[in-house]
Amino acid sequence: MNGRQAGLGLIEVLVAALVFALGLLGLLGAQISAKQHGMEALQRSVATELARDLLERMRSNPRQLEAYRLDNVAPASAASSPRACARLAAAAGGSPGCSPAELAEHDLAEWLQLLAGAATVVTVDGAQAAVAGLLEPRACVAVTAGRVSVAIAWRGLEPMASPGESSCGSGGGWYGPADELRRVLVMQSWIGAPDSGAGE
Repeated sequence: MNGRQAGLGLIEVLVAALVFALGLLGLLGAQISAKQHGMEALQRSVATELARDLLERMRSNPRQLEAYRLDNVAPASAASSPRACARLAAAAGGSPGCSPAELAEHDLAEWLQLLAGAATVVTVDGAQAAVAGLLEPRACVAVTAGRVSVAIAWRGLEPMASPGESSCGSGGGWYGPADELRRVLVMQSWIGAPDSGAGE
């Protein structure tokens, strides 16, 4: 084998290594993109379950719909904790404990904790951290003559056009200067007034 043939072999090895490296980079990029899409889908699923949960809470307490109103509320800004009367009622086998107004207050406090991820807590270096909630969530609940709209906004991973279904979470700079990271889910329902003869 002469020197020229040996040189060509080295060039071929270098080209093969370059092609292999580019293939690995492409695979890595595809995997990162798949993880981001998976995370976005998971966040939307969590938001859907949370919106359904709040609508069911409101359905079970229809006389207090107005008490469930929220306007761009972040879980961290909601300092109240679930009312003891609801916990005592549950411990007593479901006997009435809270008034309808107290139940609404309890529902919102508990729901905002779920929004923050309190359902799944891990301990790291002695400190507890919620890990199952949405990224920087905000909640908006509107009630108009029995028509209820629950909107949940959160931070996405990649910039995209800000959704127009709801203004929840927009304009505050929480999701980028142009709301390019804002994601929002809106769920609407009709909750009719209970029979007038029903008790409080």
